[in-house]
Amino acid sequence: MVPPPLRHQPPVIVPGLPVARPRRPRPARDLTLVLGAIPQETELVAWALARKSRREFAGFPFIEGRIDGRRVIVAVTGIGKTNATLITTLFVEKFRPREVLMCGTASRIDAAIRNGDVIVGEVTCNHDMGSLGAGYAMEYFGSEGPRGDHSPIVYPGDRRLLAAARRALRTHIPETATHQSPAYVPTVRCGRITSGDQFGITAERIADILRQLQPNLMEMESGSVAQVCYYLRVPFLCIRSGSNRTQHSPDNDYRALSPFAARQAALFTVSLVRELARHPARAGAARQP
Repeated sequence: MVPPPLRHQPPVIVPGLPVARPRRPRPARDLTLVLGAIPQETELVAWALARKSRREFAGFPFIEGRIDGRRVIVAVTGIGKTNATLITTLFVEKFRPREVLMCGTASRIDAAIRNGDVIVGEVTCNHDMGSLGAGYAMEYFGSEGPRGDHSPIVYPGDRRLLAAARRALRTHIPETATHQSPAYVPTVRCGRITSGDQFGITAERIADILRQLQPNLMEMESGSVAQVCYYLRVPFLCIRSGSNRTQHSPDNDYRALSPFAARQAALFTVSLVRELARHPARAGAARQP
């Protein structure tokens, strides 16, 4: 039997930086899912949990407990966009959280960011979707998505969560960076975070990312988490703290500076969850038992 001709044409590529539009959240339970790429990034969130229990889902461990009465699930995704996509999808589908928070460390692509400064993602994006041209310049485009749409590259943070973060930062007090000379208190502010599956990158690539996306921090997971949450209609916010400079060989600097950064991101995440506990979601998604 001869197979029929193909009905579908090759995808149309739309150049540019497509931005995700707001979508109405789907029905959810009253709980917050907190993700980090590695245990260092979620350790202090788990420490803050009351009535905690360690469990597994589909072979992947997580910790469940409460912060100021709010039910919280804390899980580790593993490093990289594929691992982050896997765990986010599994846990969102299983637990139907009201919101997803991604916390952890990121390299400081913006020279004004110091070790331990925290950026709350007004925008989270992916910097490695496109065609890489001469001089490591990226031609970005919207690739065909799972619904025949064009997947966004830029994902604005959820408005309700950003409002809660702005309330939380009024009273949040970061730890002092006493390991630096002179010591300083890190800042917490809103900004832009970009993701890609490269740990170290060239100076030419750094310059192009700064030119086109203007990020403050660069890391390896949150863009894909934002994309999963967009398609599954779950409010998302990224909270990252600066570790090493964005550079070609960051390993030694990352190991030295990431512990302090991981602490600051996790501690602000706890402050945000406490704010969410004080002002639970009202309008928007219907509730599930």
